[in-house]
Amino acid sequence: MEDIVIAKKKGSFFRKVYKQRQLFLIMAIPLLFYLLFEYVPMLKVRWAFTNFGEVPASQIEYIGLDNFKRLLGSASFMNAFKNTLIISAMKLVVGFPIPIILALMLNEVTSRHYKKVTQTIIYFPHFLSWVVIGSIWFLILAPQNSINAQLAEMMGKQPVYWFASKEHIRELLVLTDVWAGAGYSAIVYLASMTSIDPTLYEAAKMDGAGKLKQIWHITLSMIKPTVVVMLIFQLGKILNIFDQVLVMASPVVYETADVVQTYAYRTGVSEMKVGYGMAVSVFKAIISFGLVMITNHIAKKIDDEGIF
Repeated sequence: MEDIVIAKKKGSFFRKVYKQRQLFLIMAIPLLFYLLFEYVPMLKVRWAFTNFGEVPASQIEYIGLDNFKRLLGSASFMNAFKNTLIISAMKLVVGFPIPIILALMLNEVTSRHYKKVTQTIIYFPHFLSWVVIGSIWFLILAPQNSINAQLAEMMGKQPVYWFASKEHIRELLVLTDVWAGAGYSAIVYLASMTSIDPTLYEAAKMDGAGKLKQIWHITLSMIKPTVVVMLIFQLGKILNIFDQVLVMASPVVYETADVVQTYAYRTGVSEMKVGYGMAVSVFKAIISFGLVMITNHIAKKIDDEGIF
């Protein structure tokens, strides 16, 4: 009897899957992408514990943690790691609050037409590749025949060549990152704000709460779970800086702009030290995972908010 019940449940499950086969086919595309480009490469993590790429194929052998010891003793890696932490911290401090502020401002706009146009404008840079973004900002900030050069001339100063300045490259990376990503995050927060019950604002008005108090005690309070999740995701990818630096930073500014992933790319691909480059990537992944777990734990301890 029990076998019959189990068989019926299995048949019911497969019927439901068949009825929703179109949705499952749509899901299959991103699932296949993640399997091929995110999970299958994990099978090669073992290379981090070998001397693959530095010796002939016949001499490849297991060397334990030697690659990790090398990278921790490398001045170039430690500089890249330091730069990654500094640039990521600057992006977090500057870039994380701006989308929330944008969303709060858009949420107060009553004109639907103006809101839609503004959302489109601030969201558009998210669809551009870093090659396009780098080209746009190079034209704006070039030392000659650019807006940057004209403004410097008006102020009687020499124009700063941002892309070749060790002192300004980090600010440029943060500025362009905010310009490219703030619109997307703002839309996420704005979508969360639309689910807030309007009667809460009406009750607050009756109690004499002004606009700032309504924003603080209602809007920000209600989107707090979304803010926590976005913060955890942001910390999870805090070390994932590659495309932007590869496009916008030249070897001239590597002293202050070289990051872990570009260092891993140069050593693992350009120099073909595959095992060593894999060790750098594994080190980065462990640090990122640890940051996610720590942030999630702290968020749950403070206010029982987290992603798991």
